Amino acid sequence: MDIYSIWAKSKNNSLSKAKEIINEISQKEESTPFNPHVTLVTNMYSQEKAEKILEKINKSKIIVNFDSVGTGNTYFQRLFLTASDNFPFFNAVSSIEAWPSLWTPHLSLYYGNELPMNFSIEEINNSLPIEGVFDTLELYLTGPNVSSWKEVTSISLD
Repeated sequence: MDIYSIWAKSKNNSLSKAKEIINEISQKEESTPFNPHVTLVTNMYSQEKAEKILEKINKSKIIVNFDSVGTGNTYFQRLFLTASDNFPFFNAVSSIEAWPSLWTPHLSLYYGNELPMNFSIEEINNSLPIEGVFDTLELYLTGPNVSSWKEVTSISLD
C-alpha cells in the first residue's frame, strides 16, 4: 500500500549540521541515511488526497530553532530534535481540517527499533541550537523502507 507524506525541507544549507549528525549515526549503525525534514502530514493513502492537503498548507517559509534532543518508542520517532517553539509548524498546517492535536513536530536523526548504540546525546546537545529555515514543501511516497522513499512533487516557500 502506498503511503504519502508531506515534509518541510531546507534547500538552503541551514540544516547541514543535522545532516552531518544523521550521516554519522547512519554510518555507525549501518542504516540508511536520509535528508533532514519535518513531517507535516503523513498516512495519506492516495496521491490525489495528498495533493489536496498539500494545497492547504501555508506557503510561507518556516524558521525554527531546534533546541533539544528527544527519544521515542517508535521506529520513525526513535531519536530526533525538537523545538521549544513549534508554533511555525502548527501555523503551516492550521487550515488542514482535523489534523491530530497530539502531533509533535520533530526532525528525526535516526530511525530504528532501538536507540543507536554508537551515539552521544551530549555530542548532539553540543551542536544545539540548530536553526532550520524550511523553504520547501515536498510530497513523498513513503513507507516502511527508507531506501525506497521517492519525491513526488516539490513547492518552494516564500
